[in-house]
Amino acid sequence: MPLAFSSLIVRGETGAESRIPVEQVVRMVEGYIAAEQLSAEKRAASRSGMVEFSFRSSGESGRDHVLDAKDWRKWEIERSVGVQTAEFIEEPRVQSVGKGLVRVYGAVYFKSLEGGESGGGVSLRSYDVRIIGGEMRIRHERILATRVGIRPGQWTKLRRTDNGVRSNLRSSPTTRRNNIVGKLNAGVSLDVWDQRDERWLFVRNGDGLTGFLHRSQIDFSASSREGNAGVGREGGNQMAPRKSHLFGLALPGRPGYILNPHTNTLVDIRGLRAGTLVRDPRDPVKGRVFRVPFEGSPGRAVIIKEE
Repeated sequence: MPLAFSSLIVRGETGAESRIPVEQVVRMVEGYIAAEQLSAEKRAASRSGMVEFSFRSSGESGRDHVLDAKDWRKWEIERSVGVQTAEFIEEPRVQSVGKGLVRVYGAVYFKSLEGGESGGGVSLRSYDVRIIGGEMRIRHERILATRVGIRPGQWTKLRRTDNGVRSNLRSSPTTRRNNIVGKLNAGVSLDVWDQRDERWLFVRNGDGLTGFLHRSQIDFSASSREGNAGVGREGGNQMAPRKSHLFGLALPGRPGYILNPHTNTLVDIRGLRAGTLVRDPRDPVKGRVFRVPFEGSPGRAVIIKEE
């Protein structure tokens, strides 16, 4: 069942408040992340209409790369290729962080192939999205933490230590003051990825918020009972990842038209909502589908009903 997104009230550059459809922001960021599966040239072409200059990218070290359009393209093309899957594990959290600026935070599952060997894991990321005149651009991408070896579905149902106090859920495995993303009540049920050699474990609460919690704050003595406070989901020990589809490639200067990522042919998607799953009616392979990366006026791509 698709999740319902509410509007977010954001104060613009002039001080006036406006409502931003959260779904539209999330789908744009999903398109940016999904482009990691493309070749370097296609990835740069797809993302060029999604970022603001000067664009910032921050790694786990916290160091910023501030790039103009020319430097960004060079940096994007030189980034490593080999990602087979990249998608949010859960619907990400979206919050207003300034005038016309919202932040999308969530855990991204990735699967990669390098040197003939398959690997993967989870990275916690945030994306600052600038909204001006109805247009959205990613201003700052942050890779907060990466943990390899985590795969969808491999969670253990445990509890937070019942010590009478709340614990901080963090976006990275450290006690930095600025990395707290949530609070966990004592005794609350958690989905935990238990990596034996790690002091900080990757966890998920009943609302789907993910982050890191110190091992000392987790009760390993017994599995949590169904119905504990904080559990509001079925099948809590299983992750149901979203189906991952490529996004069409945006064409600078051609609003309402994109390239089919499977065939590189032009497709009219005017009037179709960003994130809509479609197929090219001229593509002889019926099962090749992709998502719309932006909006325009009435189009000819065939809308596919999602299961």
